[in-house]
Amino acid sequence: MTYQQMGNTDFSVSDIILGTWKAGGTGWGAVNDFDSIDTIEYCVDSGVNLIDTATGYGYGRAERLIGFALQGEGGSRKSTAKVMTKWYLWLGEDDVKIRSVSPETQARSLAGSKARLGVDKLDIVLLHRDDKVTPIETAIETLAKFQSEGHISHIGVSNYSLEHLERAQKTAPLQMYQPPFSLLNTTVRDDGRLAFCRENGIAVTVYRVLGGGLLAPRIKDGDEYAFWDPRFESHRGPEFERKKRVHAELGKVAQRFDSSVLQLAVSWVLSHREVTCAIIGATTPEQAAHSLAASGKRLPQNVIDECEEIVTTA
Repeated sequence: MTYQQMGNTDFSVSDIILGTWKAGGTGWGAVNDFDSIDTIEYCVDSGVNLIDTATGYGYGRAERLIGFALQGEGGSRKSTAKVMTKWYLWLGEDDVKIRSVSPETQARSLAGSKARLGVDKLDIVLLHRDDKVTPIETAIETLAKFQSEGHISHIGVSNYSLEHLERAQKTAPLQMYQPPFSLLNTTVRDDGRLAFCRENGIAVTVYRVLGGGLLAPRIKDGDEYAFWDPRFESHRGPEFERKKRVHAELGKVAQRFDSSVLQLAVSWVLSHREVTCAIIGATTPEQAAHSLAASGKRLPQNVIDECEEIVTTA
C-alpha cells in the first residue's frame, strides 16, 4: 500500500481508502452486514488506514458497522485506521429526511457519530453538502468550534463549489475536500477546485472514480440491474452504447499495464498530483482486493491524455 501526506497534517493516508455507502444499504437493496464487516476488516488488514462514511449512509447503519468492525478482535484495527464521516442527511421523526448543517443539527450529529463509532473523538468530519439555508460561514464556524474543543481532529467539506470552498477556507482552515472525479467527470480539475486545494494545502479524496459503474471491470446493461436502480434506465440507449465503446478502448490501454479498466480508472485519478486518495466501493474482500491492486500505480502524462482522448472521441 502506498501512503501520501494528507495536506498540511501529519497524517500519512493510504492512497486508496474504503467507502461505505453500499454498507449503509440505502438505495442498494439487500446488503449483507457480515460481508460489509469482512470487507472493512480486509481493507484495514491490507493497509487501508482511512474508512469513509456518512450519517446518511443507512442513517447510521454504516457508522455502526464500522465501529463494530474496528473494535473487534481486541480493537487492534481501531488503532491503525481512522474514520472520515460526513454530516448533512439524517432521518427524523416519521421518517422525514433532514438535510441540514445548522449548528443545532451538527451538535446532534457530533453526539450521534461518536456513539455509533464508539469513540470519544472523531478523526475527520466533513460537511457533506451545503444545505442552502445555513450560511457557509456559520456552518464552518460550528465545525471549527468542535475541532478547537477537541471533539474532532480534522475538518473539511464535500461537494462544495469553488466559491463555497473559498468562503469556507476564509472562515477556518480546511484539511480535507471530497468531490467526484473520474475519467468521465473532470469538472473539479477543470474549474480550478483541485488547484485551489493544492495552493491551500487541503488534501483531496475523490469519489465516484468509476463513473457510476461505467468504468467497472465489466460494464453492465440496464437489464442486469433491479428496476429501482437508477442504472436500470441510464445503462441503455445511444449514449450508453458510446460508453461501452469507451470501455472497450480503455480496456486495450489497461492491457498494456496488465490492469483492468477499473484499475486504470483508479490509477488515472491518482496520477493527478492534487489527489491524495481515491475512495473505492466494495461489498466483499474479493472486490476490495481488485481495487487495492491499483495502489501506488501512476500513469505517465501521455497515457493520461490518451485516456481522455478516448473518452471524448470513441
